[in-house]
Amino acid sequence: MNLSDYIFIIFLNRIPRLKGFDTPAPSTADSSLPNPFADRPSTARQHAQAKSQLEAAINDLDKISNMPEGIEESVWQRLCAYRREKIENDLLIKQKALVLAEMDNFYKKRVEEDERLRNEIEGIFDTLNKLHDDRVRFNLNLEVQLMLKQGQVEVDPTNFIQDYKDSALIHRTVVEELNSNIKQLGESKITSMMESKDFRKGIIQLEWEQKRMLMQMEDFQNKMKDIQFMKVTREIQLYLSNEDYEGKKSEEIGKLEQTILTQLKHHEKNVREKKRIMKDLGKTVKSRDSENSSMDNDLAELNVTVNERRHIDEVNADRRSNTGTEKRYQEIVQRRKLVDLAKAQAQEVAVLRAEVERLRMRTFPALVQVEH
Repeated sequence: MNLSDYIFIIFLNRIPRLKGFDTPAPSTADSSLPNPFADRPSTARQHAQAKSQLEAAINDLDKISNMPEGIEESVWQRLCAYRREKIENDLLIKQKALVLAEMDNFYKKRVEEDERLRNEIEGIFDTLNKLHDDRVRFNLNLEVQLMLKQGQVEVDPTNFIQDYKDSALIHRTVVEELNSNIKQLGESKITSMMESKDFRKGIIQLEWEQKRMLMQMEDFQNKMKDIQFMKVTREIQLYLSNEDYEGKKSEEIGKLEQTILTQLKHHEKNVREKKRIMKDLGKTVKSRDSENSSMDNDLAELNVTVNERRHIDEVNADRRSNTGTEKRYQEIVQRRKLVDLAKAQAQEVAVLRAEVERLRMRTFPALVQVEH
């Protein structure tokens, strides 16, 4: 372990746990105090004792005897100052965290108390509304002076003062209910009239149906005459004479289906054979293409060789002997044969490609885009 790691471990040394900084104060939220979160006398004494213990512990850590070997005293002093500041900040964070926790508990208690008081207020308001309704209900049959609009009093007028002894004060809902009954009776009358109208409409519709059926009967009679004078063909005679005509038709349909299945199998067999032939032709075409490409390369090399020899022969035309003429003639003949062979193979490849395209067009439908 080097010196810097050792110094870092010394810097991270923690003081022993002190009583008073990490224990919350007793929760005595008294509303008479100006600040419920202020330090109590007992808590202040605990903090003072803890602070003195902290100071003693830090001073013990800052002694020169604890200084490691190999560092200067000024560096040790700065390290002690930074460590003291770090320890004080950590303890301050712990104290604030405890205060925050106490404030949260105080807030939760106040919220619960507020909810309880709100419920009590709602219960009191419900009781008050109930008492008000009871008072209104018990204040009936009393002499009350009312001011009514003209037209709302349905009492026969007399010469002087109207007598209301035999009168009754009717609630508005009673009149509205009577009006609704009148409306219902009117709607029932309208409904009965609609039913009578629908009944009359039904009679007219039945008469129309009778006329339609008479016309259909006349049409059927005409069709029967047409059937009587119709020429009976062989198919019709077969249908009339054969009792199981539908069975015979189904038998014929079954035979046709068997024939279609046989044709499909034969067609699939032909398709597989054509595919095999196309595959073989494709392989042949590929081999011929590779041969042609190799021959093209050979031809190009031969052309280069011929051109070089031609150039040499032109340069050394004066030195050419009679034996050289025969050799050049043989080379020309050989080149001519190679060119003819390449042309023949190219024509054969073209024929094979046309045959492959023809077989492909016979096997698969060609979707040709028509230009309009």
